Amino acid sequence: MTTVPRSGAATVDQDGAIHVPAHELPLSQALSPESRELMARALSMAPPTAIPRASDFADEDSFRAMVDMFRKGVDERYATPRAQSLLEVMPVAVRATTIGGIPIEEFTPHEGAHKDAVLINLHGGGFFSGAIHVGRIESVPLAYLGGYRVISVDYRQGYEHKFPAATEDVVAAYTALLEDYAPERIGIYGGSAGGVLTAQATAWFIDKGLPVPGAIGIFGAGTGGSGDSNYFAAIGTGLAPPMAAMSNLADGSVGYFADAFDDDYLVNPILAPEHFRAHFPPALFITGTRSFDLSPAIATHRALVQAGVDASLHVFDGLAHCFYYDAHTPEGADAYQTILRFFAKHLRPEQ
Repeated sequence: MTTVPRSGAATVDQDGAIHVPAHELPLSQALSPESRELMARALSMAPPTAIPRASDFADEDSFRAMVDMFRKGVDERYATPRAQSLLEVMPVAVRATTIGGIPIEEFTPHEGAHKDAVLINLHGGGFFSGAIHVGRIESVPLAYLGGYRVISVDYRQGYEHKFPAATEDVVAAYTALLEDYAPERIGIYGGSAGGVLTAQATAWFIDKGLPVPGAIGIFGAGTGGSGDSNYFAAIGTGLAPPMAAMSNLADGSVGYFADAFDDDYLVNPILAPEHFRAHFPPALFITGTRSFDLSPAIATHRALVQAGVDASLHVFDGLAHCFYYDAHTPEGADAYQTILRFFAKHLRPEQ
Protein backbone atom coordinates (compact mmCIF):
# COMPACT_ATOMS: atom_id res chain seq x y z
CA MET A 1 0.00 0.00 0.00
CA THR A 2 1.38 3.37 -1.02
CA THR A 3 1.99 5.84 1.81
CA VAL A 4 2.53 9.57 1.55
CA PRO A 5 4.90 11.30 4.01
CA ARG A 6 3.52 14.28 5.93
CA SER A 7 5.10 16.91 8.13
CA GLY A 8 6.37 15.56 11.44
CA ALA A 9 7.17 12.17 9.87
CA ALA A 10 3.53 11.05 9.75
CA THR A 11 2.44 9.05 6.71
CA VAL A 12 -0.95 8.52 5.10
CA ASP A 13 -2.13 5.39 3.28
CA GLN A 14 -4.18 5.56 0.12
CA ASP A 15 -7.27 4.63 2.13
CA GLY A 16 -6.72 7.64 4.39
CA ALA A 17 -5.31 5.81 7.39
CA ILE A 18 -2.76 8.02 9.16
CA HIS A 19 0.38 6.59 10.78
CA VAL A 20 1.48 8.92 13.58
CA PRO A 21 4.89 8.61 15.24
CA ALA A 22 5.20 8.53 19.01
CA HIS A 23 4.62 11.95 20.50
CA GLU A 24 3.71 13.71 23.73
CA LEU A 25 0.07 14.62 24.36
CA PRO A 26 -0.26 17.31 27.06
CA LEU A 27 -3.41 17.97 29.03
CA SER A 28 -5.79 20.44 27.42
CA GLN A 29 -4.95 24.08 28.07
CA ALA A 30 -8.69 24.66 28.50
CA LEU A 31 -8.86 22.68 31.76
CA SER A 32 -9.41 24.39 35.08
CA PRO A 33 -6.67 23.86 37.70
CA GLU A 34 -9.01 21.50 39.56
CA SER A 35 -9.70 19.33 36.54
CA ARG A 36 -6.06 19.46 35.48
CA GLU A 37 -5.06 18.07 38.87
CA LEU A 38 -7.72 15.33 38.69
CA MET A 39 -6.77 14.31 35.16
CA ALA A 40 -3.05 14.27 35.94
CA ARG A 41 -3.64 12.16 39.03
CA ALA A 42 -5.88 9.71 37.18
CA LEU A 43 -3.49 9.34 34.26
CA SER A 44 -0.49 8.83 36.54
CA MET A 45 -2.16 5.90 38.28
CA ALA A 46 -2.57 2.37 36.96
CA PRO A 47 -4.62 2.17 33.75
CA PRO A 48 -8.31 2.62 34.55
CA THR A 49 -10.55 -0.40 34.67
CA ALA A 50 -12.65 -0.20 31.55
CA ILE A 51 -16.25 -1.38 31.71
CA PRO A 52 -16.05 -4.89 30.22
CA ARG A 53 -18.07 -5.69 27.12
CA ALA A 54 -20.49 -8.61 27.09
CA SER A 55 -19.09 -9.52 23.66
CA ASP A 56 -15.75 -10.37 25.33
CA PHE A 57 -17.35 -13.35 27.09
CA ALA A 58 -18.27 -16.65 25.47
CA ASP A 59 -20.56 -18.02 28.18
CA GLU A 60 -22.89 -16.79 30.88
CA ASP A 61 -20.88 -18.32 33.73
CA SER A 62 -17.75 -16.29 32.98
CA PHE A 63 -19.83 -13.17 32.36
CA ARG A 64 -21.66 -13.65 35.66
CA ALA A 65 -18.40 -14.02 37.57
CA MET A 66 -17.05 -10.84 36.00
CA VAL A 67 -20.21 -8.88 36.78
CA ASP A 68 -20.23 -9.94 40.44
CA MET A 69 -16.59 -8.92 40.82
CA PHE A 70 -17.02 -5.67 38.87
CA ARG A 71 -20.05 -4.58 40.88
CA LYS A 72 -18.25 -5.15 44.15
CA GLY A 73 -15.12 -3.35 42.98
CA VAL A 74 -16.96 -0.31 41.59
CA ASP A 75 -19.05 0.08 44.73
CA GLU A 76 -16.19 -0.33 47.19
CA ARG A 77 -13.49 1.69 45.41
CA TYR A 78 -15.50 4.39 43.67
CA ALA A 79 -19.28 4.69 43.85
CA THR A 80 -19.94 4.33 47.58
CA PRO A 81 -17.26 6.77 48.82
CA ARG A 82 -18.09 9.24 46.03
CA ALA A 83 -21.80 9.15 46.89
CA GLN A 84 -21.08 9.56 50.60
CA SER A 85 -18.83 12.56 50.02
CA LEU A 86 -21.48 14.19 47.83
CA LEU A 87 -24.14 13.76 50.50
CA GLU A 88 -21.84 15.43 53.02
CA VAL A 89 -21.52 18.62 50.98
CA MET A 90 -24.96 18.46 49.33
CA PRO A 91 -27.26 17.09 52.04
CA VAL A 92 -30.66 15.91 50.81
CA ALA A 93 -33.23 13.47 52.13
CA VAL A 94 -32.90 9.97 50.67
CA ARG A 95 -35.73 7.46 50.87
CA ALA A 96 -35.89 3.94 49.46
CA THR A 97 -39.35 2.99 48.23
CA THR A 98 -41.18 1.75 45.13
CA ILE A 99 -43.06 3.50 42.35
CA GLY A 100 -45.23 1.48 40.00
CA GLY A 101 -43.85 -1.64 41.68
CA ILE A 102 -40.27 -0.68 40.77
CA PRO A 103 -37.61 -0.13 43.47
CA ILE A 104 -36.37 3.46 43.53
CA GLU A 105 -34.53 5.93 45.70
CA GLU A 106 -36.20 9.30 46.15
CA PHE A 107 -34.08 12.43 46.72
CA THR A 108 -35.64 15.63 48.05
CA PRO A 109 -34.15 18.88 49.35
CA HIS A 110 -34.58 19.35 53.09
CA GLU A 111 -36.41 22.62 52.51
CA GLY A 112 -38.86 20.94 50.13
CA ALA A 113 -38.90 20.19 46.41
CA HIS A 114 -40.65 21.92 43.53
CA LYS A 115 -44.28 20.81 43.50
CA ASP A 116 -44.74 21.25 39.78
CA ALA A 117 -41.93 19.14 38.29
CA VAL A 118 -40.02 15.91 38.91
CA LEU A 119 -36.89 14.30 37.49
CA ILE A 120 -36.27 10.61 36.82
CA ASN A 121 -32.64 9.48 36.99
CA LEU A 122 -31.36 6.37 35.19
CA HIS A 123 -27.93 5.47 36.55
CA GLY A 124 -24.88 4.48 34.54
CA GLY A 125 -22.95 1.22 34.81
CA GLY A 126 -22.88 -0.63 31.50
CA PHE A 127 -26.32 -2.23 32.01
CA PHE A 128 -24.89 -4.52 34.69
CA SER A 129 -23.67 -2.31 37.56
CA GLY A 130 -24.10 1.08 39.21
CA ALA A 131 -27.34 0.42 41.09
CA ILE A 132 -27.97 2.62 44.14
CA HIS A 133 -24.59 4.33 44.54
CA VAL A 134 -24.04 5.63 40.99
CA GLY A 135 -27.69 6.65 41.08
CA ARG A 136 -26.89 8.73 44.15
CA ILE A 137 -23.92 10.35 42.42
CA GLU A 138 -26.18 11.39 39.53
CA SER A 139 -29.21 12.41 41.64
CA VAL A 140 -27.88 14.29 44.67
CA PRO A 141 -26.58 17.39 42.82
CA LEU A 142 -29.83 18.00 40.91
CA ALA A 143 -31.94 17.58 44.04
CA TYR A 144 -29.68 19.83 46.10
CA LEU A 145 -28.79 22.49 43.54
CA GLY A 146 -32.05 22.51 41.59
CA GLY A 147 -34.59 21.85 44.30
CA TYR A 148 -36.06 18.91 42.41
CA ARG A 149 -37.62 15.71 43.63
CA VAL A 150 -35.44 13.12 41.88
CA ILE A 151 -36.53 9.53 41.41
CA SER A 152 -33.58 7.19 40.73
CA VAL A 153 -34.82 3.94 39.22
CA ASP A 154 -33.16 0.67 40.26
CA TYR A 155 -33.92 -0.90 36.89
CA ARG A 156 -33.25 -4.55 36.04
CA GLN A 157 -29.90 -5.32 34.41
CA GLY A 158 -27.83 -8.23 33.13
CA TYR A 159 -26.70 -10.87 33.87
CA GLU A 160 -29.96 -11.48 35.70
CA HIS A 161 -32.23 -9.94 33.07
CA LYS A 162 -32.43 -9.27 29.34
CA PHE A 163 -33.57 -6.38 27.16
CA PRO A 164 -36.14 -4.80 27.39
CA ALA A 165 -36.41 -5.35 31.17
CA ALA A 166 -34.76 -2.02 32.05
CA THR A 167 -36.97 -0.13 29.62
CA GLU A 168 -40.07 -1.81 31.04
CA ASP A 169 -39.06 -0.72 34.55
CA VAL A 170 -38.60 2.88 33.43
CA VAL A 171 -41.99 2.77 31.72
CA ALA A 172 -43.64 1.44 34.90
CA ALA A 173 -42.14 4.17 37.08
CA TYR A 174 -42.90 6.88 34.52
CA THR A 175 -46.50 5.73 34.09
CA ALA A 176 -47.00 5.82 37.85
CA LEU A 177 -45.65 9.38 38.03
CA LEU A 178 -48.12 10.40 35.30
CA GLU A 179 -50.83 10.00 37.93
CA ASP A 180 -49.40 13.00 39.79
CA TYR A 181 -47.60 15.00 37.10
CA ALA A 182 -48.40 16.14 33.60
CA PRO A 183 -45.90 14.58 31.14
CA GLU A 184 -44.50 18.00 30.25
CA ARG A 185 -43.51 18.38 33.92
CA ILE A 186 -41.43 15.20 33.98
CA GLY A 187 -37.77 15.12 32.95
CA ILE A 188 -35.72 11.98 32.41
CA TYR A 189 -31.93 11.87 32.35
CA GLY A 190 -29.02 9.51 32.81
CA GLY A 191 -25.29 9.13 32.37
CA SER A 192 -23.47 6.49 30.33
CA ALA A 193 -25.74 3.41 30.16
CA GLY A 194 -28.42 5.53 31.81
CA GLY A 195 -28.18 8.01 28.95
CA VAL A 196 -28.63 5.19 26.46
CA LEU A 197 -31.60 3.92 28.47
CA THR A 198 -33.11 7.43 28.49
CA ALA A 199 -33.17 7.38 24.69
CA GLN A 200 -34.45 3.79 24.58
CA ALA A 201 -37.27 4.50 27.05
CA THR A 202 -38.30 7.59 25.10
CA ALA A 203 -38.46 5.53 21.91
CA TRP A 204 -40.60 3.00 23.78
CA PHE A 205 -43.03 5.73 24.89
CA ILE A 206 -43.41 6.86 21.29
CA ASP A 207 -43.75 3.32 19.95
CA LYS A 208 -46.46 2.44 22.49
CA GLY A 209 -48.38 5.68 22.16
CA LEU A 210 -47.51 7.04 25.61
CA PRO A 211 -47.00 10.78 26.13
CA VAL A 212 -43.34 11.76 26.04
CA PRO A 213 -41.72 13.60 28.97
CA GLY A 214 -41.13 17.32 28.87
CA ALA A 215 -37.37 16.99 28.33
CA ILE A 216 -34.60 14.41 28.41
CA GLY A 217 -30.89 14.50 29.24
CA ILE A 218 -28.44 12.10 27.58
CA PHE A 219 -25.07 12.53 29.26
CA GLY A 220 -21.88 10.66 28.44
CA ALA A 221 -23.80 8.56 25.94
CA GLY A 222 -25.40 8.04 22.56
CA THR A 223 -27.17 5.10 20.98
CA GLY A 224 -24.98 4.67 17.93
CA GLY A 225 -22.32 6.23 15.80
CA SER A 226 -18.91 4.59 16.02
CA GLY A 227 -16.30 7.14 14.99
CA ASP A 228 -13.19 9.13 15.89
CA SER A 229 -13.82 9.00 19.63
CA ASN A 230 -12.97 5.27 19.62
CA TYR A 231 -9.40 6.38 18.90
CA PHE A 232 -8.97 9.87 20.31
CA ALA A 233 -10.62 9.04 23.64
CA ALA A 234 -8.32 6.07 24.11
CA ILE A 235 -5.19 8.12 23.40
CA GLY A 236 -6.47 11.00 25.53
CA THR A 237 -6.97 8.74 28.55
CA GLY A 238 -3.70 6.83 28.25
CA LEU A 239 -5.05 3.69 26.59
CA ALA A 240 -4.24 1.97 23.31
CA PRO A 241 -6.81 2.63 20.58
CA PRO A 242 -9.32 1.67 19.50
CA MET A 243 -11.76 1.57 22.37
CA ALA A 244 -14.95 -0.47 22.15
CA ALA A 245 -17.66 1.23 20.13
CA MET A 246 -20.91 2.11 21.87
CA SER A 247 -22.81 1.59 18.65
CA ASN A 248 -22.91 -2.22 18.82
CA LEU A 249 -24.91 -2.86 21.97
CA ALA A 250 -26.20 -6.24 20.87
CA ASP A 251 -23.01 -7.81 19.50
CA GLY A 252 -22.53 -10.31 22.35
CA SER A 253 -24.06 -13.72 23.03
CA VAL A 254 -24.36 -13.01 26.78
CA GLY A 255 -25.45 -10.09 28.91
CA TYR A 256 -28.40 -7.72 28.91
CA PHE A 257 -28.57 -7.28 25.11
CA ALA A 258 -27.87 -10.93 24.20
CA ASP A 259 -31.36 -11.45 22.78
CA ALA A 260 -31.63 -8.00 21.18
CA PHE A 261 -30.72 -6.75 17.70
CA ASP A 262 -28.75 -3.62 16.83
CA ASP A 263 -31.11 -2.76 13.98
CA ASP A 264 -34.06 -2.54 16.41
CA TYR A 265 -34.78 1.15 16.92
CA LEU A 266 -35.96 0.41 20.45
CA VAL A 267 -32.29 -0.53 21.02
CA ASN A 268 -30.75 2.13 18.75
CA PRO A 269 -33.33 4.93 18.38
CA ILE A 270 -31.24 6.85 15.84
CA LEU A 271 -32.19 4.11 13.35
CA ALA A 272 -35.88 4.97 13.67
CA PRO A 273 -37.56 6.74 10.72
CA GLU A 274 -37.35 10.51 10.79
CA HIS A 275 -41.07 10.91 11.46
CA PHE A 276 -40.63 8.71 14.55
CA ARG A 277 -37.60 10.62 15.83
CA ALA A 278 -39.54 13.87 15.38
CA HIS A 279 -41.64 12.92 18.42
CA PHE A 280 -38.67 13.07 20.78
CA PRO A 281 -38.90 15.88 23.36
CA PRO A 282 -36.20 18.54 23.79
CA ALA A 283 -32.90 16.80 24.49
CA LEU A 284 -29.63 17.88 26.08
CA PHE A 285 -26.33 16.08 25.40
CA ILE A 286 -23.18 16.55 27.48
CA THR A 287 -19.83 14.92 26.68
CA GLY A 288 -16.10 15.66 26.48
CA THR A 289 -13.42 15.63 23.81
CA ARG A 290 -11.59 12.75 25.55
CA SER A 291 -14.74 10.70 26.10
CA PHE A 292 -15.38 7.50 24.15
CA ASP A 293 -19.05 8.48 23.93
CA LEU A 294 -18.36 11.65 21.92
CA SER A 295 -19.04 10.08 18.51
CA PRO A 296 -22.25 8.32 19.66
CA ALA A 297 -23.42 11.56 21.28
CA ILE A 298 -22.78 13.49 18.07
CA ALA A 299 -24.60 10.89 15.98
CA THR A 300 -27.62 10.82 18.29
CA HIS A 301 -27.76 14.60 18.51
CA ARG A 302 -27.62 14.88 14.73
CA ALA A 303 -30.35 12.24 14.30
CA LEU A 304 -32.68 14.28 16.50
CA VAL A 305 -31.79 17.65 14.96
CA GLN A 306 -32.38 16.24 11.49
CA ALA A 307 -35.88 15.27 12.61
CA GLY A 308 -36.57 18.79 13.86
CA VAL A 309 -36.15 18.07 17.58
CA ASP A 310 -34.92 20.84 19.87
CA ALA A 311 -31.61 19.19 20.79
CA SER A 312 -28.41 20.77 22.06
CA LEU A 313 -24.92 19.32 22.42
CA HIS A 314 -22.36 20.62 24.94
CA VAL A 315 -18.80 19.32 24.51
CA PHE A 316 -16.25 20.09 27.24
CA ASP A 317 -12.64 20.36 26.12
CA GLY A 318 -10.09 17.90 27.46
CA LEU A 319 -12.47 15.92 29.68
CA ALA A 320 -13.34 12.23 29.74
CA HIS A 321 -16.39 10.03 30.23
CA CYS A 322 -19.01 11.41 32.68
CA PHE A 323 -16.57 14.04 33.96
CA TYR A 324 -19.44 15.86 35.67
CA TYR A 325 -19.51 13.18 38.39
CA ASP A 326 -16.76 15.39 39.88
CA ALA A 327 -19.32 18.05 40.82
CA HIS A 328 -16.80 20.18 42.74
CA THR A 329 -14.73 21.11 39.67
CA PRO A 330 -15.61 24.26 37.70
CA GLU A 331 -16.46 22.11 34.68
CA GLY A 332 -18.65 19.81 36.76
CA ALA A 333 -20.43 22.79 38.30
CA ASP A 334 -20.86 24.31 34.81
CA ALA A 335 -22.37 21.04 33.53
CA TYR A 336 -24.88 20.89 36.38
CA GLN A 337 -25.91 24.51 35.90
CA THR A 338 -26.39 23.78 32.20
CA ILE A 339 -28.58 20.79 33.09
CA LEU A 340 -30.61 22.85 35.57
CA ARG A 341 -31.17 25.68 33.11
CA PHE A 342 -32.29 23.15 30.51
CA PHE A 343 -34.83 21.44 32.76
CA ALA A 344 -36.08 24.75 34.18
CA LYS A 345 -36.69 26.05 30.66
CA HIS A 346 -38.65 23.02 29.52
CA LEU A 347 -40.31 21.72 32.70
CA ARG A 348 -41.03 25.00 34.50
CA PRO A 349 -41.28 27.62 31.73
CA GLU A 350 -43.40 30.03 33.78
CA GLN A 351 -40.73 30.39 36.48
